[in-house]
Amino acid sequence: MNILDEKDRMIEKLTWREKFAAIMLIMIGFVYAAIQVMNIASSRAGGYSANESAIIINRGELLSDFKTYAIIFFSIIAGLFLIRQKRLGWILGIPVLLLFAFLSAAGLFIYVSATIFDNTFILLLIAFVVLASSVIFLLLPSARKKYKVGKYTYLPTLVFLMAICGLYFFLE
Repeated sequence: MNILDEKDRMIEKLTWREKFAAIMLIMIGFVYAAIQVMNIASSRAGGYSANESAIIINRGELLSDFKTYAIIFFSIIAGLFLIRQKRLGWILGIPVLLLFAFLSAAGLFIYVSATIFDNTFILLLIAFVVLASSVIFLLLPSARKKYKVGKYTYLPTLVFLMAICGLYFFLE
């Protein structure tokens, strides 16, 4: 009984900030999954075809689908691990959130450069603020302490960030 009491005291409850970051990661995964399902169900999914004697797979479409499935997998796993207070959730979550914060910032830059201020600009601005806030919430000292982030955690996080950026930008 004494061991269980010590475990309960060691596990801190998640604050709304960590829950917010985890929910954002899970939402990224589910939105990407919904887009992928719509893409497969629509007529735009022409990368795969079959006839009586062969299956034809477009290499670009296959790599694009692999990239999408990897983003879905990593974002949902990171969100679930953040909720369960696992360090792996922090290691996977920070790079995914940084990637999407960068993408929304790039979109904002394009819209500002073209002086287009419409609903898409507002949506990108909201997305950037939400994603950047999620990154900041996970980088706060209280969150780093909760996920036991130390100096040996930053290297795998950086390696995963480089891998996911390479996957997203250079895999075609």
